[in-house]
Amino acid sequence: MAQARPWEARQPRKEPTPAHQLRSCSTWPAEPETPAVIDPERFRAALVHLCGRRGDTVGATISDDLLAATRGAGVDPFLMGALVFYQSACNPALTSPTGDGLLRIDRNLYLTAGAPKPPVEKEEWAQRNLLDPKQSLGIGARLLRMWQDTHVEIDEAFGSLPHRSAVSHFLWGDDVRSSGQEDLIITARRRMLGSYNALPDQARETSLGIKLVSPLEGIPRVATSGPGEERDGGARRHRGLDITASIGEPVRSIADGEVVYAGANLGKGVRGDSIPPAKIGRYTNRRLGAGGIYLCIQHEGERKVVSCYMHLSTYRVAQGDHVSAGETIGFVGRTGVQFSPPHLHFEIRVDEKFTNPARYLSDLVIPPKATMTHRYVMKRARLRS
Repeated sequence: MAQARPWEARQPRKEPTPAHQLRSCSTWPAEPETPAVIDPERFRAALVHLCGRRGDTVGATISDDLLAATRGAGVDPFLMGALVFYQSACNPALTSPTGDGLLRIDRNLYLTAGAPKPPVEKEEWAQRNLLDPKQSLGIGARLLRMWQDTHVEIDEAFGSLPHRSAVSHFLWGDDVRSSGQEDLIITARRRMLGSYNALPDQARETSLGIKLVSPLEGIPRVATSGPGEERDGGARRHRGLDITASIGEPVRSIADGEVVYAGANLGKGVRGDSIPPAKIGRYTNRRLGAGGIYLCIQHEGERKVVSCYMHLSTYRVAQGDHVSAGETIGFVGRTGVQFSPPHLHFEIRVDEKFTNPARYLSDLVIPPKATMTHRYVMKRARLRS
């Protein structure tokens, strides 16, 4: 039972962006450990990879400062890199109602009367400092260390919902109300460590006669919705597997194959002609049908197997291209999405029939039934029946 709160909860001015979460944090396997000795060049390359389109211009330039800041504060540099990616998409010039700079730091969260003094001096909270990458990283590393040192006692005092680490408090303050945002940050950390360690893809044998790899990095990934679930108030049925993700993540081909379509759902189920990669950008901000920008690949196996990847922001392949397993083919977006948090809608069709991709991805994904989202969906279905 939570004790009496020692001060009014420190909270962000606006709640973090909604995110899917697991019903139990214990569902997650153990996370990879941080190397005892970190190679600066490999770390820089991993941060460049994580930051994506801002990697060469931002990730490469902040790498040394990030390592120095985390070393000084005694916190995990890979977790800090993941925070930079999640909080600002590696944008040091970010200003928003929820915070500023690389780490989207909300100074008002830390100024609650009666709360312990944060390890940041008054003058450091100036916006110009939060927008300076080196100073922002130094402040952020100290704040993360503060939460790490105090989060056990804070959780006991404020009765937060279950979560895995102190990084949740970086977003929520004293009272953590969801673990979904933390899961996305730790997934980004897992992606960065995978890049740093140059881990090979874990391919899964299937009954289809082909081996499959995950369409997203940093396994396992959380699947929030499967085939057959209602959409548009029951007007249609879901045909694929929704896998939670962050905007800008690379999407990969699950196996060798040929691109048979790359274009957009133009609305009401209408699939237009394939669109060259150089021209797909003009559709990013258009109102599109349920699939948004997407592409499909036919794979080489004993049966006709086609995989499709939807809601992309863009792609880098064209119809007729041959792709390899694990090759980046596009990037996560929200095209065609009305309400849901960012995710990859992923389909597998076998001999022209839709099937459940989770059957073939095996332990590369955590199934929808393990999520709170699935629980809410089932509850709504019971109320309608």
